[in-house]
Amino acid sequence: MIVFQYTIIIFVTFLFQSWTSEFFSLGTIDPDFCLIVLLYISIRNGGLVGTLFGFFIGLFIDLSSGTNQFFGLTPLVYTITGYFSAFLKGQNEKLNKLYFSSLWIFIILCQFLIFSLIVYQQLLVEEPAQFLIKWLATSLYTLVFLGILQIMIPIYKL
Repeated sequence: MIVFQYTIIIFVTFLFQSWTSEFFSLGTIDPDFCLIVLLYISIRNGGLVGTLFGFFIGLFIDLSSGTNQFFGLTPLVYTITGYFSAFLKGQNEKLNKLYFSSLWIFIILCQFLIFSLIVYQQLLVEEPAQFLIKWLATSLYTLVFLGILQIMIPIYKL
């Protein structure tokens, strides 16, 4: 039952992300709503569910994109994100809220760093400052939407 429920949530999130990509796009920077949903699922349900859903979300995103030259990268980074986010399950009561929030922000920043190192490797070699700006811009844009969602459904209350 939980697998079916989360599959529907992820599919609706993917459709929302696909349909609103032009609306929320800032140049080549788009928010990653599937990552936000994966973070919530991983923190709420733990390692196995987070890792499996991370892989399948990433695979679905890779299969749905027409010209993907880095096939397999998205399942890899989503699986890593789901796995490490799952370590935060139940930690919201044990850790300080600032430390807890810093940990999931760090996980998201690392996820975008791994993705950016592969996709923008040419930019890293030629213009390291531009690479840094691109990485931080994509990360922070998703974190802004996650911050807005935090007001409605805080992660530490999961």
